[in-house]
Amino acid sequence: MNATREIASMSQDSSTPMVEGIARVVRVEPGWAWLEPEQTTSCGSCASSASCGSHGATGIGSVASRLQSRRFRLDNPPGPGELREGERIVVGVHNSALLKAAALAYGFPLLAALCGGGVAQSAYESDPLSMLGVAAGLAFGLLVARIGAHRLAVRGEATPHFLRRARPDETCK
Repeated sequence: MNATREIASMSQDSSTPMVEGIARVVRVEPGWAWLEPEQTTSCGSCASSASCGSHGATGIGSVASRLQSRRFRLDNPPGPGELREGERIVVGVHNSALLKAAALAYGFPLLAALCGGGVAQSAYESDPLSMLGVAAGLAFGLLVARIGAHRLAVRGEATPHFLRRARPDETCK
């Protein structure tokens, strides 16, 4: 294993819990490796699998198109520990980053929509204007969420980190 990779994975705060996942290296470029998260065993066996396209189709909504859109890149410094195409690795994201992203994406727009509707209802006591207040609050919340997501991405808080190479029998829990 590359000493740089080993040090980088060890230098992460081990007391901070991480959500781990397995990804496969699908393409290697100089300095970068493109990864695709492995599909979990439950995908394709739920009650909605017929409508989501998990039966092997290649069109919009198919597993192939969804995985293609979920590809992400990871730093891949040259050397003996360099990632190779087809290799399986374990990546992780800090729990706190996932909580921030979820609150930003779902919580803030919902809160803004409810506040917008509440303010409009108390000010005008009109249902149509309250609905407009909800819509305006939601639009504001989504705008703030988009700006916040961009900031998270720029800071790299929600970026997956290389943890280790996956064992051949290792699966997501």
